[in-house]
Amino acid sequence: MPDLPFPDPALPDPALPDPALPDPALPDPAFPDPPFPDPINAAERVTISSGAHQAEFAPGGGGRLTRLSTGSHDWIVPLTATEWAAGKWPRAGSYPLVPYSNRIRNGVFTFNGARHALQSVPGRPQAIHGAGLFQPWQVRNHTADSIDLVLAQPSGVLGWPWPFECVQRYRLDARGLRLSLSVINQGDSAMPCGLGIHPYFTAERVTLNARRVWPADADGLPTGSRVKHVRELRWSAEGCDTYLSQWEGRATLHWADGHELALHADPAFAHVVVYTAPGSQFLCVEPVTNVADAFNLAAAGETRTGMQVLEPGERFAATALIALTPPRGQR
Repeated sequence: MPDLPFPDPALPDPALPDPALPDPALPDPAFPDPPFPDPINAAERVTISSGAHQAEFAPGGGGRLTRLSTGSHDWIVPLTATEWAAGKWPRAGSYPLVPYSNRIRNGVFTFNGARHALQSVPGRPQAIHGAGLFQPWQVRNHTADSIDLVLAQPSGVLGWPWPFECVQRYRLDARGLRLSLSVINQGDSAMPCGLGIHPYFTAERVTLNARRVWPADADGLPTGSRVKHVRELRWSAEGCDTYLSQWEGRATLHWADGHELALHADPAFAHVVVYTAPGSQFLCVEPVTNVADAFNLAAAGETRTGMQVLEPGERFAATALIALTPPRGQR
């Protein structure tokens, strides 16, 4: 199989509109909107390895995993850019989703009777993917085959009113890359939250077994769910952005040359998003704990959103294994 023509990491994610467009104003924000870090600096890189497996990270670039490879094979689209504007993050690598996954409609939600307005990505009315991917993370522990990345976020960052600490713990071994995500509410009141990862795999298709789909409206946000079996998704000219739940916590990604990657997620990752842009050659398979717009759906009475509520000092964690299997002749 020839090398994949990876998208230019300097280009914006196609799901995001032109960042030159005016940012829609949100009514009655609970907090002033500090500017997004601009540009985001991902120049510093740190690596871990185990045998032929290697992983690279950019702590300052939103705590991103920038490369995951076995020998010459890249499992995710390599992120080579060293800086980018907040609204034009690269379609490459993998980034953490914290303190929630995916979009919040109009950047506004109500929790425990209080209304909260979040700062949105420039040019887009929906707040998206949390604040973690825009912030510099710190390296807490780093060995030859492991790394812990830590984000200590004070209250008010991008409008999020609760302080929290999030830890990404990566361990690389002969089987693959193990990941633990955890978040602690460091505020003095209950905090809604969610977690996830957003990897841009180089695979062509994914097989899984999911029994519930959350159809999206014109704004890319679900309004409910229905029973539907989904077993395979792949690259396509039309692209896809599919919200799924009631899945088995396992997905297998396939390459034409025989490489396979098995994603094992614990039950905390109750949802999974499969995304690919029209005509692109990346496939995002995102284990997440909550569906898009979970906070608003939960406030409207939906019980399957996956939204977590953490009391002060409470911790929530989710783990996953990315098992890497080269073709038989290359093992």
